[in-house]
Amino acid sequence: MKKIYALIICLMLIPLSGETRERTTNDFPTAARAEYVFACMSANQASPNFIRRCSCAIDKIAARLSFKEYTQAEALVRVQLGNSPRNEAYRGVGLSKKRLDKLYRAMAAAELTCF
Repeated sequence: MKKIYALIICLMLIPLSGETRERTTNDFPTAARAEYVFACMSANQASPNFIRRCSCAIDKIAARLSFKEYTQAEALVRVQLGNSPRNEAYRGVGLSKKRLDKLYRAMAAAELTCF
């Protein structure tokens, strides 16, 4: 009888450990997800179909990057898109290139999966 109880307890703990692991790697706040979906829909179409596609895309990106990595790479993209002479300094820096490459790979994977 003790073996059955031990097995039941082990089975109950398995989903919790996976859930905890997912939370630490998928730490995007809801507001950031909503902002991405709104921006994605405004760039495409405001339809239920694109709500699903854009939501899928941010979920795929969040599975590959932490929120901190995402915000850092997004800030670099915004700096690079500016017209200031200082922005040129960020284009060739290796550290920023790694961050941007990781973001672009995640976005490409999301595009292939969701769109």
